[in-house]
Amino acid sequence: MYRMALMALIADDLPGVNRERAIKIALVHDIAEAIVGDITPSDGVPKVEKSRLEQAALNEMCNVLGGGMRAEEIKELWREYEDNASLEANLVKDFDKIEMILQALEYETEHDRILDEFFLSTAGKFQTEIGKSWAAEIIARRNSRLAKKLN
Repeated sequence: MYRMALMALIADDLPGVNRERAIKIALVHDIAEAIVGDITPSDGVPKVEKSRLEQAALNEMCNVLGGGMRAEEIKELWREYEDNASLEANLVKDFDKIEMILQALEYETEHDRILDEFFLSTAGKFQTEIGKSWAAEIIARRNSRLAKKLN
């Protein structure tokens, strides 16, 4: 989440994108995971149930944070992300995938492993030009590292 917020902060200006809103979405997009954990497709939880669990967790977190206008803003930002309902949400969804493959590359480098599944799971799924560009850069660095390792 922190690295994604930094990505939103440092990204080139994009037409029609509200940088502050993108940063806020990046900060709150995983807030429900503080309670329910990171539910992935491999967990076998149906989408409807995942959504219900996360919505309940979001409501609980917003109550813990004291409710009010800021809690409502957090709920709105979270829903916008979940629904992929804006350019900012599209961008942050891309940053989420970029962060995942960047972290996978770091783990590969640090632990001398191959983690193809992370790269395969994001292939062709980037929505924005900056997402596609940054992903291509990470993949190029990975391919360069793997090529050196083979030689």
